[in-house]
Amino acid sequence: MDLYLYTADILKKYERFTPVATWDVNAYRLGYGSDTITLDNGTYRKVVQGDKTTIPNATKDLARRVREFEKKVIKRVGADYWNPLDNIVKGQLISMAYNYGNITKDAIIKAIHQQDNNAIADAIIKSTYNDNPGIYQKGLRIRRKKEADAIRKAPPPHKPNSGLKTLLILLPILFFGYKYLTK
Repeated sequence: MDLYLYTADILKKYERFTPVATWDVNAYRLGYGSDTITLDNGTYRKVVQGDKTTIPNATKDLARRVREFEKKVIKRVGADYWNPLDNIVKGQLISMAYNYGNITKDAIIKAIHQQDNNAIADAIIKSTYNDNPGIYQKGLRIRRKKEADAIRKAPPPHKPNSGLKTLLILLPILFFGYKYLTK
């Protein structure tokens, strides 16, 4: 599964397409909740009042931003903890970072460092439950629960080169054991 396409699909479900710039919390946003606009020539800039976009340009903007947000998350949690995660987990975490600006909760980072999907999901629910009081709180709780549920169902983090390490440990034993037995 391609992480970037998967994440963009997640975000398209959560961030409704808005063709005209509207004010949202701290910036004008359009497309799929973006505060930047990608222009027809591929360049981008901050969204200002009156800006308009198309679905193709908003999709290009989202594709660029997903990669930017992944870099932010990696910087925050560390590549050694990020790389073993399954793409489903990564996509959900990028979705949350896109919504919040980054992974902002220390409890979530600590859970990622544990390399345990259930701990990550629990931390998302517990650390964000009271965020954004007001009219958006219920919707954000639903979103965080869906992200957490997807993380729980994802394959566990993989241990890179664990098979290679085992082979390197066993190889001398097998070699010398064979030599001993054939004498």
